[in-house]
Amino acid sequence: MPAAPPPVLICFDDSPGAARAVSEAANLFPGAEAIVVHVWQPLEATFAYRYSAAGVTGALEEQIREVDAAGQDAAQAIAERGAELARQAGLSAEARAIRVDDSEALAVRAAAEQVEARVIVMGSRQLGAIQAMALGGFSHPVLQASERPVLIVPAPAGQ
Repeated sequence: MPAAPPPVLICFDDSPGAARAVSEAANLFPGAEAIVVHVWQPLEATFAYRYSAAGVTGALEEQIREVDAAGQDAAQAIAERGAELARQAGLSAEARAIRVDDSEALAVRAAAEQVEARVIVMGSRQLGAIQAMALGGFSHPVLQASERPVLIVPAPAGQ
């Protein structure tokens, strides 16, 4: 009996574009195993924290840990919503929240390598150059960092 094909890694942020990416992954890889990921960054890994609040202690440190725990819970809930969409579309899906301490693109790359994903699937917000600079793009850095195939699904029309 041949081995099961490697899983599909789907990046999910709860946007219409991400939902469309899940749907397209299910169309292109029917019945596949999918790992649905949502990346999140703890407060202590942010630029603002590192350069203004580094070294905090006591009650503030405890509050920061609580905020980070809530962030991880929220990220897992988003990944779970994406995995549920994937299961409804016919995929066998698992949800994972990925903590990012530095680069989102490198975190996605590492996750794809860890599960030996055959492809990384993600939606695109189709930001213009100015918006991408201001809001930060996600798909392009992942595409540049990845050594695996990356499928970028355009946002639904009118989004």
